[in-house]
Amino acid sequence: MKNSSFSRRQFLGVTAAAAGASLAAKTIFLTPEPLFASTLSASPSDRLRFGIVGIGMQGNWLLSSAIELPGVECVKACDLYDGRHTLAREITNKPGLPVTRRYQELLADKDIDCIIAAVPDHWHKQIVVDAVSAGKDIYCEKPMSHTAAEGVEMVDAQSAPAASFRLGRNA
Repeated sequence: MKNSSFSRRQFLGVTAAAAGASLAAKTIFLTPEPLFASTLSASPSDRLRFGIVGIGMQGNWLLSSAIELPGVECVKACDLYDGRHTLAREITNKPGLPVTRRYQELLADKDIDCIIAAVPDHWHKQIVVDAVSAGKDIYCEKPMSHTAAEGVEMVDAQSAPAASFRLGRNA
């Protein structure tokens, strides 16, 4: 009699395909509701105001995408290069958009609710820790660290009592 059992590799491939197909089916057949449209009103006090650090290749794409969200507004931009200050103003269609070379100015601004960081990997740890310590929420794609200790430092900054309170957790 011939043994027709699956190898481990074949089994994993088939189950991964089945899982992917079931997720795709849910995505196709369910109609998601917009997250922001019903929760944010048009009054200025209800707008999410953000600052962006880095308007390079990834940053200008993130800025362009973020300003299209309803109830979201870019209020300040930071980059080291003057040409990118001009680019941020063009993307936001705000000729008077405040710009700076120092990201700490965005962190000190009480009108800014959160930060988008689109900076080189070696800056991720410092900007994430500084933003969280300043009480700002931050979006940073793939927050990199060069050592495990730097990664732990980012997690510890988020886990501090002030950050936990901000996130609605009991400290």
